[in-house]
Amino acid sequence: MRIRAGVVGIIVAVTAILSACQPSNSTPSAIQASGSPVAHRGSPTPTPEPTPPALAVQKVGAVATPSGFTAFAVVENPSGQTATGVNVQITALGPGGQVLTRRSGTIPLIGPGQREAMALLFPVGRTLPSQFSGSVVGVRWSAVPTTDGAQVVGASFVQDARTPSVRVHLISHAQGAERVAVTAICWDAAGNIRGGGSRTVMVGPEPKGHDVTIDVAISTMPASCDAFGISSS
Repeated sequence: MRIRAGVVGIIVAVTAILSACQPSNSTPSAIQASGSPVAHRGSPTPTPEPTPPALAVQKVGAVATPSGFTAFAVVENPSGQTATGVNVQITALGPGGQVLTRRSGTIPLIGPGQREAMALLFPVGRTLPSQFSGSVVGVRWSAVPTTDGAQVVGASFVQDARTPSVRVHLISHAQGAERVAVTAICWDAAGNIRGGGSRTVMVGPEPKGHDVTIDVAISTMPASCDAFGISSS
């Protein structure tokens, strides 16, 4: 009987050891999901600055005179704003393209979609210029519509062997007489400047307008002539 009791004790001990080695039936805890990453706001996109309007130097040309050369520049304002204090620079270039001299002047006002012109005198230097170029080097802009008091409504070439001229018809919308700087430019059939002249005249508020004569220097018989008038204080 002692042998049987010993065997039973051994079996009970082995069963207890095997039970202790069995894995637990408890469910493992779930892994906690990490929070969503915080989105970083990018730097705001800078608002681009509006492109300022541009003036176009439409034509530049010159004609020889007894005192040197008279150079002309026609400047166009294709924008919807008014250009004031337009500083135009004309450069005389030599045969090799070298700069001989520069002169600048100011067009007081160019309205939206309008053209204006200016004339500058160049004295005779050691080297005769072969061509002229022009550029706008300064301008102020205004969104407020501004109209000039004087308006050119017609221009025609007057042929004269001694003193050719351009007859210009002006109308002034000012309350009284005003000074108007008139520039006449003559063109060949290809649209190149072949001469011109300038003069400041007094124009009164006449309903039918006023005719003025601008003496011009020309290098050849022009195909047509235009005139530009700007009121000056």
